[in-house]
Amino acid sequence: MKTFAKLSAALLCTLLAGAAAALAFYFAATAGATLQTDKLVSAQEGCAIYDIYDEPVAEVSAEGRPRSVRESELPAHVKDAFICAEDKHFYSHRGLDYKGIARALIANLKARAFKQGASTISQQLIKNTQLTNEKTVRRKLKEIRLTRKLEKRYTKAQILEMYLNTIYFGHGCYGIESASGFYFRKHAAELDVADAATLAAIIRSPNNYSPFVDKKSCLHARDRVLRRMREQGKISESEYDRALAEPLPEQGKEETFCADYIAAAYREMEELPFWHPYKILKGCKVYTYLRPELQNYAEQLKTDADRSGKSILIAENSSRGIAAWHTTEGELRRSPGSALKPFLYAAAIQENLLAPCTPILDEQTAFGEYCPTGYRETYKGWVSAREALADSLNIPAVKVLNSLGTKRGAQYLQKFGLRVMEEDRTLALALGGMAEGYTPRELAGAYTALARGGTYAPLTYIRRIEDADGKTLYEHSPATTRAVDEDSAALTINMLQSASKTGTAKKLSVLPFDIAAKTGTNGTREGNIDAWALSCTSEHTVAVWMGNADNAPTDITGGGLPCHYCMLLNKKIYGSSSPAPFEMPTSVKKCDIDLTCYNGEHLVRLATQEQPDQYRYTELFRETSLPTEYSPVYTSPRDEAVLQANKSGIRIELCYTEYYKYIIKREYNGKIYQIYDGSVDGTYLDTSPPADRFRYRITPYFVGRSGHPVFGCEVATPYVDRSSIKADIPDNWWTK
Repeated sequence: MKTFAKLSAALLCTLLAGAAAALAFYFAATAGATLQTDKLVSAQEGCAIYDIYDEPVAEVSAEGRPRSVRESELPAHVKDAFICAEDKHFYSHRGLDYKGIARALIANLKARAFKQGASTISQQLIKNTQLTNEKTVRRKLKEIRLTRKLEKRYTKAQILEMYLNTIYFGHGCYGIESASGFYFRKHAAELDVADAATLAAIIRSPNNYSPFVDKKSCLHARDRVLRRMREQGKISESEYDRALAEPLPEQGKEETFCADYIAAAYREMEELPFWHPYKILKGCKVYTYLRPELQNYAEQLKTDADRSGKSILIAENSSRGIAAWHTTEGELRRSPGSALKPFLYAAAIQENLLAPCTPILDEQTAFGEYCPTGYRETYKGWVSAREALADSLNIPAVKVLNSLGTKRGAQYLQKFGLRVMEEDRTLALALGGMAEGYTPRELAGAYTALARGGTYAPLTYIRRIEDADGKTLYEHSPATTRAVDEDSAALTINMLQSASKTGTAKKLSVLPFDIAAKTGTNGTREGNIDAWALSCTSEHTVAVWMGNADNAPTDITGGGLPCHYCMLLNKKIYGSSSPAPFEMPTSVKKCDIDLTCYNGEHLVRLATQEQPDQYRYTELFRETSLPTEYSPVYTSPRDEAVLQANKSGIRIELCYTEYYKYIIKREYNGKIYQIYDGSVDGTYLDTSPPADRFRYRITPYFVGRSGHPVFGCEVATPYVDRSSIKADIPDNWWTK
């Protein structure tokens, strides 16, 4: 018993000592933590937005919107929505949820990181207005001490009021009154149950749950809040059902200059790692890549043929900065259609699976159960990869992806910044078949990577950000990653130049400078849903999308109005000047290809030095995938002769008369006589053969590029006995 008593006393002393040490650390860590009551009311100042010339273009703030509302003015369901979503024991605790803190502590210990915070509404108010966002024990202890001070000084109604008037709702909205006006065009006192649940859902992550950013995520989050309100008895079953049936708000269109650009720049600022809505508040300056003259032109661009909404983006390739952004439909994710094809061709070139001249058979083809069709179910037969991409042929594109493999193809797309979900990794991906698709910013960023030698970096609106004192908080520096090698990118751009000259983007052929382009169209039997045109020069990338946010069909195709707009935008960008031509890396080589093998056997072989110009053409190759075999037709001319006899004489049928001339000799009685020298149209007829036994000696040749004849091997036929000629004799009667 004495031993047990001693052990118990020792344990008690240890616990008391530990508690005393913890208490001492708590007071030491929180020393000087003072509740600054003036910060409990939002005092946000706007961010000034500057263009590429460092001229101010706008002030982003909630100025002019009422930002404060009395707690007593709010309907009960509005307050209940936030309490159910964030802190269901708000009215019963004294600022701290000890059970929640214990759960969070255990979870953090298991994860060996700050994964959970167990923050009550009171703690959130303190964290947002009084402290930094660092995740340390000292900061958490300060938060706890200040929360206790807050709860002692203010009533629950006052705390909730301050919380709702300072919380950030995204899109530059601080406080529920500002958010109500922005999202619903009404006062906070007028919010219904669904509206309140939507706002309560948004504050968890405004960048992810805003209905103007991601409707699907917002809807899930709103409905989760509604379920909590029903489960906690704050709304009835019928109120719950009515709220579930309500649609999310639609974003209104601000008719002010560069409103789309400013909204996108602010959204980008919210996504920067250093940004925190409650710390970057006072008079920061945001310097962008905006070029007002291009932005104004994009906003005014319209023709009588407009029959849908549109989005326009212009980017500068070297900086990856967005010079103009305008949309009538919001920044939607849409199927790229055939606009995705260039990146699969680039991947295949990188893997040495094809070159621009690689022959591909365009014919109806089944790939297991997948049976794609050509445009209007027409097919061109054998075409080059260059022609297949320029004309946006479907079957060759699927064959290219099939040769890569869908997994490898998806990996390359992701290197270009084009995310591919697991369910999209099918051969339909070659034609843009995917669940979500891409935004103009994402797709334009991938094209910019091709124009910049295969190096990818996301496009951006912001150059740098300064605080009110001029201190640089952020400066953009493109961190590039390699998607494909420089030569693979250059060859792809070169193929896309063919698309702008003779292919689906040929409306751009009127431009007097190098431009690469691709179009894409996606639709159903009811009509087209998405129409794309994207172009690259060495200096700029332009993306035009046309369609409707509600998927209403249109008859617009990518090669039509979007391509026309693309042409007009490039004219505006350069005016009377021209961009520098595309540079070709030294690892790209020119080779002359033999057309005889290419057209006849669909094989890529080198033309010989003397091969005539009409049977050769020049194409580009990566140095690592140059053809090595030469044309057998022009290496050493060869032919075969088939003899047929009739009453008119002896017919000599030859195989390669399209390419060769012939010296024909007759061997008779031990002597050789030349009877012909020149071209032959398939068959030569010897009208005066000897009556006795003889044969022919035939030498094919061609006149080379030097102007001199290149002779081939002489062919000696079997002997012919003319005296045995009879009517209706069988073939080869003459052979001895």
